[in-house]
Amino acid sequence: MNKPSPMINHPGGFIITDRAIGLCDFRPGAKILDLGCGSGATVGYLRKDHALDAFGIDPDSSSIPKQHNFFMANADCIPFPPASMDGVLMECSFSMMENQQAVLQECFRVLKPGRKLVVSDMYARGEPARLDGCLGRIDTKEEIIAMVECNGFIPGHFEDFSRELQGFWGQMIFEKGSGSFYGELGASPELMKRIRCGYYLLVAVKKEA
Repeated sequence: MNKPSPMINHPGGFIITDRAIGLCDFRPGAKILDLGCGSGATVGYLRKDHALDAFGIDPDSSSIPKQHNFFMANADCIPFPPASMDGVLMECSFSMMENQQAVLQECFRVLKPGRKLVVSDMYARGEPARLDGCLGRIDTKEEIIAMVECNGFIPGHFEDFSRELQGFWGQMIFEKGSGSFYGELGASPELMKRIRCGYYLLVAVKKEA
């Protein structure tokens, strides 16, 4: 039975996080980096519930906790040495990053050979789009996998969690109304129908040297 998800700002709560950790089989004490960590909820969860040595970085200094394992930095300039991480995690943040190629190159640099890149985010089940609101860049599954492969990773698992996205958005519409909801997305209902936005979990492995 799935445990109830705390109220955090991405679809599925920690259910998708738990799924990713299970697929990666990280050992206690493994070093994990959360890119675009926001308020640090996932970092705290990984430390407390999975006994992982988790760190977070985010470009917004006002959102991150003032603790030793959080850093203000951009994801395309990670303040960690090469081959220092067992895992790099991006939850609902990769689609908002301007230079995704540079971000993936930095993930490759800081990961140890054979270790895991985990991304959970939006994707287009219809036509791709570039939006000005809170969604950012919405690529197709094929485009996402090709980008990951071109930057030194072997995709090992791709899983659809669009049902969790639908529930997450349904709650937002209930709380804010449809007008405010589509305004925050930066897209009209007609465009969203063409995009057919879904939510995915991707686990990829850094290629051995």
